Amino acid sequence: MAGLIAAIYGKVAALIAWFGNLFVAVFVALWDISRDLFAWVFEQVLTVAVSGVSAVDVSGLTNNLQGAFVIPQKILEVASAIGLGQALAIIATAITIRLGLQLIPFTRLGS
Repeated sequence: MAGLIAAIYGKVAALIAWFGNLFVAVFVALWDISRDLFAWVFEQVLTVAVSGVSAVDVSGLTNNLQGAFVIPQKILEVASAIGLGQALAIIATAITIRLGLQLIPFTRLGS
């Protein structure tokens, strides 16, 4: 009689464990579905955004920009005579060195 009760108890415990494992598997599957659904929605929104940006015609802007930054020859000669290019190179180098030194550990950015 004790063996029969132990066998029934074992079967009930196995059935409860099976339902527990089933619940965990269903929860994991639903979690994966929700993650995939979020990724799919995000991808579709980005696809619509890319197609919208691709539809914008910017050829008029790029055609006009070609002549916007043309510096007259006399201004280039004066800038070269006063050493403007060298001064800008020195300033850019100094800023680069300063930012590079601030990236050393135990120093703070922004000082």
